[in-house]
Amino acid sequence: MKQVDCVELFPTFAPASPRAAPAIVAKGTLPFVEFLAWEPRGSLLSIEVPATIHERGRLRRWSGPRLALEAELPDVLGPGALSPDGRWLLAGGALVKGQAASCLVIDLHAFQVVHTLPVMRPFVWLDDEHFIAQSPNWQVAFTDEGVVRAETRRVAPSLATAVPALVTPEPALVRVSRSTLTCEPLLPSLLLDEEVRAVLSPDGDVLYSATRFSRISAVRLSDARLLWQRPPSRVITEGFVADLALDPTSNRLVTVGGGVTHDMLVLDAASGDELAHHSLDALSRGKVAGPTTLRGEAIRFREDGLGVVATNHGLVIELGRDGRWSAYKAGSRAFRTLAFSADGGTLVLGGSEKNLRAVTLPPVEARP
Repeated sequence: MKQVDCVELFPTFAPASPRAAPAIVAKGTLPFVEFLAWEPRGSLLSIEVPATIHERGRLRRWSGPRLALEAELPDVLGPGALSPDGRWLLAGGALVKGQAASCLVIDLHAFQVVHTLPVMRPFVWLDDEHFIAQSPNWQVAFTDEGVVRAETRRVAPSLATAVPALVTPEPALVRVSRSTLTCEPLLPSLLLDEEVRAVLSPDGDVLYSATRFSRISAVRLSDARLLWQRPPSRVITEGFVADLALDPTSNRLVTVGGGVTHDMLVLDAASGDELAHHSLDALSRGKVAGPTTLRGEAIRFREDGLGVVATNHGLVIELGRDGRWSAYKAGSRAFRTLAFSADGGTLVLGGSEKNLRAVTLPPVEARP
C-alpha cells in the first residue's frame, strides 16, 4: 500500500472553545466507564469497570431528563455494542488470566443475560440477527526462550463445551448468528496482535478492523475476501491503536491511540493508503499545561462528518468537515468512551471521573 508523508487534513485552528461548559450528569459511576450508548427509548446505557480486579463491573441504565439510575446488572465488562433495534447488547464477560475471553448477550427488554459465549471483542452488529466477534486466541507462556504458544485456547472449558460451534479451529474474527449460535471465520487473528476495534462501511458490506499494533484490515463480508491490509507497527513507539472510526462523509478511516511518531492515523478506506498522521499534542496546542503524554482513547463521527476524539487528559478534540478543528477541556481526568444522542445534539463522555459529562453540540444539519 501507498505510504505518504503527513498531509495536514485539519489545518485551521478554531482558537476559542466552541462549546458551552460541559454539564455533569449521571453521578456515581465507577472510575472507568468503558461504553456508552443511547437506546431508542431515550435511556443511556453505561458499562463501568472498577479500578481493581477484585471489584465487579456493571451495566447501568440511566433514564429521564436528569438521567436517574433505573436499572443495574452486575458482572458486565466493556466494550459493548447495541443492536440496530436496541433490543440486544453485546458486552464483555468473565476474563481468563486477566484477558478478554467471553461475550455476554443481554436482552435489554428483560435486562438480563441470555447467553454467555466463547467469543470476545471487538463487537459489531451487522443486523439484529448477526454480529461480528472474535474467537479467542491461543494461550501463551513467556519463557527465557521467548513466547511459547500453548495448545489450549483462552476459553473457559465450560463455555467451549457448551457452545463448541463458536470455538473455531484457529483464532479469527467471525460472523455469528445470534439465533443458531454458529459462526463463519472472516479474518485470522495473530498471536499477540489480535483485533481490538472494528467498524462497518456505510453499506454494511466491508468490515474494517484494527489491532493494538496498528495492523488495519478491510474484509468484504459477502465473500470474506481480504481487500487490503496495513502492516503492523514495527515497534510500539510508532503508534498503537485504542479506537477506530469511519467518517461517512469522506470515506476516511481514522485511528487514535498513542505513540512517539504519531498517535492518529488517517487512511483511505477504499485502498488503505495512508493520507496523514498527526500528533494529538500538536492538535491540542497547549490546552494541557506542562509536559504531557496525550493519547486518544476514543473517536466517533456523526453522520454529518463531525468527529470527536476523547483523550486521556480530559481534553476533547473536534474535527470539522470544513477543515477546522478545536481542542477544549471537558473534564479533569481521562475519558475512555463517548456517544452521540439520537439527534446528534448531545455528546456524552465517560472515563475515570465518577460521573458522566454532557456537551451540547449544534444540530446535525448545521456545519460545526
